[in-house]
Amino acid sequence: MHMKVPPAQSAQHALHILVVDDETEMCASLRKLLGEKGFIVATAQSAKEGFQLIQRTSFDMILCDIAMPDMSGLGFLSKISPQIPVIMMTAYASIETTRRAFKLGARDYLVKPFDFEELLVVVHQNLETPLQSSAVAAAESCLLESRNAEFRAVLDLARKFSQTDMPVLLTGESGAGKEVIARFLYQNSFRRNRPMLSINCASIPESLLESELFGHEKGSFTGAIATKIGRFEEADGGTLFLDEIGDMPPAVQAKMLRALEEFVFTRLGGTENITVDLRVIAATNQPIDALIEGGRFRLDLFHRLNGLSLYVPPLRERPEDLEDLARHFARLFCEKYGKPPKELHPSTMKVLRTYRWPGNVRELKNCVERAIVVCDLPSVLPDHLPDSVRSAERASMEERSLSVAPGSDGGEYRTNYMRKIILETLERTRGNRNEAALLLKISRKTLYNRMKELDIRHDFS
Repeated sequence: MHMKVPPAQSAQHALHILVVDDETEMCASLRKLLGEKGFIVATAQSAKEGFQLIQRTSFDMILCDIAMPDMSGLGFLSKISPQIPVIMMTAYASIETTRRAFKLGARDYLVKPFDFEELLVVVHQNLETPLQSSAVAAAESCLLESRNAEFRAVLDLARKFSQTDMPVLLTGESGAGKEVIARFLYQNSFRRNRPMLSINCASIPESLLESELFGHEKGSFTGAIATKIGRFEEADGGTLFLDEIGDMPPAVQAKMLRALEEFVFTRLGGTENITVDLRVIAATNQPIDALIEGGRFRLDLFHRLNGLSLYVPPLRERPEDLEDLARHFARLFCEKYGKPPKELHPSTMKVLRTYRWPGNVRELKNCVERAIVVCDLPSVLPDHLPDSVRSAERASMEERSLSVAPGSDGGEYRTNYMRKIILETLERTRGNRNEAALLLKISRKTLYNRMKELDIRHDFS
C-alpha cells in the first residue's frame, strides 16, 4: 500500500535521529535512506555506544532494536529520558515484549522487515503529532492565559475535571483548541507520569480503525503478518485521546461501548479478554445531538463518553485573545526561522480583527507563520497576510457602505463608490440579483433599494 510521506526537513531545521541496532547493514541502510530525506543520522551498534552518543548529542528521536547482545532494547529504553521519542524495532513480534516497551515509554514499534515508507510515516507521526509539536505546545501557554471570561471558565472546569478519572467530551469547532484542553486535563491529572496517546478517528479508514484501537492477532486479515497491539493497550495506565469521535463507524462504536463500560476488549481476530486501566478524553467538531438524531452515533456511547462535558469557544467569540495570540505566534515563528523580532503593524492588527477566523486558532497560527516567512521588514504589514484574510477587510467595508443610504454620511464619494461596487458585482453575476446580493453580503431587498436609489437599470444580459 502506498503511503503519503511528509516532505523532507530543510537543512536549516534538520532533525537528529539515533539508530541503535547491532546489525551493521540495518544501521548503514537507515543512515543512507533517512539521510536522503533530510535527517541527520547517527548510528550505534550497542546500547553502550548509544548511551555514549546521547551524552554528547541531543537527539530528536531514537530508533532502537529490541534484541541486542550487551543490553536489550527494553533495558536501554528504561534508562533514557522519556522526553525523547523512541520507536522500537524487532524481528520477533512478542505481544508481551511490545506491551512492556509501551509501558516503558516507547512511542511506536515496527516489525522487521518493514517498508521504508512505513518507517517514514511512523517517524513523522511521532515527531509532529498535534499534541507533541513544539509550535502547539508553545501556543498552549498563551491559550492558558486567556483574557476571555468564557474561556477562563472552561479552563477552571478543566482543572477541576482533571482531578477525576471520569471520561471527558470536548466539543467545539475545528482548530478551536480542543487538543490543548485535552493536554491540559492530562498534565493536571494523577496520570500525568504515564503515557498520553491520541488517535484521530476521521483520518484512519474504517477497515483499519478497529485494529488501530484494539489491535489484531496474526493472520486475522490479509496483511496481518504479525500480532499488533492497539492504542487501548498502549495507553494502559495513562490517557487515551479520541479525536473526531463523531466520525467513528457504527461497528467500531459498538466495540468501543463495551470497552468503555468494562475496560475489557479483545483484539481483532482474538478470543482473549484484555483488561486495561486508562482515562478517556474524546473530542468532536460535529453537533453530536444531530449525529444521534440521524442515527450516526449511538446514544449509549454518547452517555458513556459524556461523563463530563466542555465546550471550547471559537476564536471569534474570544476577541480579547486575538492580539495576544497573534503576537505570540509572531515571536514563535521569528525564532523558528531565525529572523529578528517583528512587530505586527496596527493596520495588520486591524485586518486580523476584521477577519472571522473560520479555522480558529489553527488558522491564525498558519496565517502568522506565512506572514513571518514572506516579511523582510521590521513590521508585518497587511500585504504580508494571505489574500483570503486581506480580502475580509474590504468585504467588511463594502458591507458597511452598502448597508446605509447613498450620501447619508459620506456625500458624493460614498455614492460613487457604492454605485461602482454594485455595478462591478452585477457584471460578475451577469445581472443575477440573488447572486450579487450574496457576494455583497446584503439582503436582496437592500440591493434593490440601493439600485433604485442609484438609478441602476442596466440589463447586464
